[in-house]
Amino acid sequence: MRVGLLSDVHANLSALLAVLHFLEERGVDRFLVAGDIVGYGGQPNECIEKLVEVNAQCVAGNHDLFVLDTLPPTKFPAIARRSAELTRSLLSADARSFLALLPLSLRLQNVFMTHGSIDSPEEYVMTKSRAFELLSQLPKVASGTDTLVLGHTHHQWCVSADHGPLRARHRVQLPGTGVLINPGSVGQSRERERRPRARCALYDSSSSYASFFRIDYDVESSLDVLRRLSLPNTCLHSPPLLRRQLVGLTRRLQTRLHASR
Repeated sequence: MRVGLLSDVHANLSALLAVLHFLEERGVDRFLVAGDIVGYGGQPNECIEKLVEVNAQCVAGNHDLFVLDTLPPTKFPAIARRSAELTRSLLSADARSFLALLPLSLRLQNVFMTHGSIDSPEEYVMTKSRAFELLSQLPKVASGTDTLVLGHTHHQWCVSADHGPLRARHRVQLPGTGVLINPGSVGQSRERERRPRARCALYDSSSSYASFFRIDYDVESSLDVLRRLSLPNTCLHSPPLLRRQLVGLTRRLQTRLHASR
C-alpha cells in the first residue's frame, strides 16, 4: 500500500493541487488527510471538492471543528478567528456537510490517523517523550496498527518507537515496530524559508519506508486569493519567531545526534 499523506491544507488550493499531482505521479494508491482542510486560506469549497474527487479519506482538524462551532475560540489566535468567520460565509451547503461528517480519527489497515493527538485535536505533539507515550497507547486504541499519522504542528516529523526521532528527509527506512509520521502542512508553511512550499509524505507499508517532500507551487495565485479577501500573507506563510526557530533547531540537532549513535 502506497499512501499519500497530507495535513493542514488550510484552504490553499494551489498548494493542494501541486501536492496531489506530485503524489499521483509517484503512483500512490490513496490519499489520507490528517485534518485542517479549511481555515486561514480562501478556497475551502474548491479544496473540499478536489479531495472528494480523488476519494481522499480525511479526519477533522481543530480548524474544521472551529468553523462548525464545535470547538470554542479560546485557543485560536485573532487571525484564525477572523479567517474562520470568512470561511463560514464562503462554505457551500455540501462543503459544510462534508466537514460535519468527518471523523476525529480513522484506521486504514495498519495506519491510525488523527489530527493533533490520540487524546485531543488541539494538542501539539512535538517532543520525543510524548511521541513515545502515544505510540505505546496505539495498540490499545487500535489493535493491529503500528503507524500513527498526525498533523497540526505544520512540521514534518518522524519518530520510531525503537529508534527515536528519524530525520524526515526524502526517504526514511522505518525500523522496528511503531512509528509516528507527521507529513507537515500543505497549505500554510511555518518554516523560515524565502518562498513557502507545500509539504507532504508518501508512506509505503509493504517496503516500510516513508518519503518526505517539500514542493514548489503557484504561491502568487494563493496570495491573490488572500488579497481579494483582505486576509494577510501569514495565512499562507507564518515563519517562526526567533525563539521558536532556536527551539526547532535544537530539536533537529538532537534528532541528528540520536540518529548517529
